[in-house]
Amino acid sequence: MDRTPGSVSMKLCNFASLDPVIYESGRKGLSNVSKKDREIWAWHIENPKEFQEKSQKLLDEISDGDVLSSDDIKTQNRTTRTELKSIVKIRIGQSIFRKMVLENYQGKCCFSGVDIPQLLVASHIVPWADREDIRLNPRNGLCLSSIHDRAFDQGYWTLSEDSKIIVSEELKRTNSNFIKENFLQYEGGGLLLPKNYNPDPKFLYYHREIIFKP
Repeated sequence: MDRTPGSVSMKLCNFASLDPVIYESGRKGLSNVSKKDREIWAWHIENPKEFQEKSQKLLDEISDGDVLSSDDIKTQNRTTRTELKSIVKIRIGQSIFRKMVLENYQGKCCFSGVDIPQLLVASHIVPWADREDIRLNPRNGLCLSSIHDRAFDQGYWTLSEDSKIIVSEELKRTNSNFIKENFLQYEGGGLLLPKNYNPDPKFLYYHREIIFKP
């Protein structure tokens, strides 16, 4: 890169000021963001697959001298280097997907409006394990609070063909005030609209037909 460690650090701080996960948590990056910085950030959001491939290529180039994270060191005795590289690859993909989805929904749960980053999840409409080819597709993502993500993942609510919230009969049978306040009152309503990428109807159909518990 032909940059000093200090220069690289400052460049990362520039990018931090563009990251919704960071600035919506109350932290700030450096304010002197250049036009090029904004173009690079926009490119990595709009081209997740290519960004992941470039990141993986760089990872492979330096992997012979890997410095493992503390979590990896704890597991290195029972995990091969190939497996560790796969773990890192998955982490890169998940991080890219999270940034894209939070950016798309402007840092808010599209179900409830919760805007605390630490409580938000980039939820896959079609589960991560079911379709590798769309894992990083922002149209396969919803920004949800942890509780709404878990319920969506378990099929306790879904979206109709016209994108209205449908709540499972299993939840409707509960006497819990929490469920009534946080799920039942939203039935029939719509989600907060994304900035750029609307959920793909094909992915919603999959969730409705395969994941949802009527």
